[in-house]
Amino acid sequence: MSAVNLNREQLQQMIQGEKPVLVDFWAPWCGYCRRIGPAYEKIAEEYGDQLVVAKVNIDEEARLAEEAQVEIIPTLILYKGGAAVDSVVNPGSKAAIDQFIQAALDK
Repeated sequence: MSAVNLNREQLQQMIQGEKPVLVDFWAPWCGYCRRIGPAYEKIAEEYGDQLVVAKVNIDEEARLAEEAQVEIIPTLILYKGGAAVDSVVNPGSKAAIDQFIQAALDK
């Protein structure tokens, strides 16, 4: 399963669901975003049964990024129970994303 691209309405629906939602706020012109992209897709494959792995293009959903207080991309935010529980800016590797997910899910 690959990461799902979301707009504002879809994100609002997903975060109200049963599964936690991991969202990558990114942009096509962002070099760091492109670099972490393959690792993020692996996360989607590995964690697909535990959580929803999604992406939000901040060029298309600027207001949503502003509401989430995303100032630097890539920013990953984990939502659980309808609210953001934690975030990480510019994770350097898949291992860093794994570590972030485990810590955030425990909150």
